[in-house]
Amino acid sequence: MSEYDATLKELDNLQLKPIRDIVYESLRTAILKGDLKAWERIVEKDYADKFKISRTPVREAIRKLEIEGFIEYIPRKGVVVKSFDAGEISEIYSIRMALECLAIKSAIHNIDEKEIAQLVSIVEEMEKAEVRGNIIELFRLCKEFNEVLLNASKMPRLITIINTSQDYLERFRKITLAQRVRRTNAINEHRAILQAILNKEERKAQQLVAKHLEGAKKSLMKTLRIK
Repeated sequence: MSEYDATLKELDNLQLKPIRDIVYESLRTAILKGDLKAWERIVEKDYADKFKISRTPVREAIRKLEIEGFIEYIPRKGVVVKSFDAGEISEIYSIRMALECLAIKSAIHNIDEKEIAQLVSIVEEMEKAEVRGNIIELFRLCKEFNEVLLNASKMPRLITIINTSQDYLERFRKITLAQRVRRTNAINEHRAILQAILNKEERKAQQLVAKHLEGAKKSLMKTLRIK
């Protein structure tokens, strides 16, 4: 069953949720997962027919995605999934560096034993996933590591902002992790960040986070052949 079919099946069970929100979440998930590619058109009528609804909630969902920067309107072509140029990618990563360095500083002071144990376990599972060549599992573990670390900062508003900035590049992260060199570097970087947390080395942890994000940015731009 496709994601869209599953969403349709759930419509009757989600009467309290506006249809525009269901359409929005489905389209957004499809973009983040890469099911909808960069520059792919999103036609109101097609999705209204697919969801068996009027065009109005589809139009509202599309407008919300446009405001969030996931799609854009191009004259004579219509609404398409947004791609990124070098300037936009650099800006997003610069924002992430500033915010995530702030988050890890707070996390070092607020992290508890349970969260530390989770991070240790995740890094161990990352290494096992790499040995098995399970890229999907490694991708999931990288996300989980970030989530645990961000939650450890105990700064909910900051977490929300960081998650939004990460979402913009979500669909490209699987592409970069498909490269063995980047996977190896990512695992080593997560291990080093964890060690800095265990040692309560605030400045070093921030430097390692910045290095990790800089490496991710360079890998992404190289993969997308952006100079």
